[in-house]
Amino acid sequence: MKPALKGRGEAYQEKVVSLRRHLHQFPEISGEEQATSETVQEKLDEHGIPFTAGYAKTGVLGVVEGGRSGKTVALRAEMDALSIQEENDHSFVSKVDGVMHACGHDAHTAMLVGASG
Repeated sequence: MKPALKGRGEAYQEKVVSLRRHLHQFPEISGEEQATSETVQEKLDEHGIPFTAGYAKTGVLGVVEGGRSGKTVALRAEMDALSIQEENDHSFVSKVDGVMHACGHDAHTAMLVGASG
């Protein structure tokens, strides 16, 4: 493990979980993920990751460059939710009537933002 990361795993995990729960509470259906896109952009900006927004209207492309030349790795996540009423009772249920992240895209997005930081 890199010395800069040693001992920071739990705090970092909590940031990713917190982001996932936030995204879960405010789901947006395909093509309407404006707030989700803005949240991703804010997080990338906080991490100092350059990005371009506006792909297919709400898509965000962040670029993390390593210190050496070589192969490229691309990571991708979807951000959209489904038109389904959430009927769970956890503390971070969807606050949007008739829309929820039943597909895991909230987790995918949070993990990808986490991978960039």
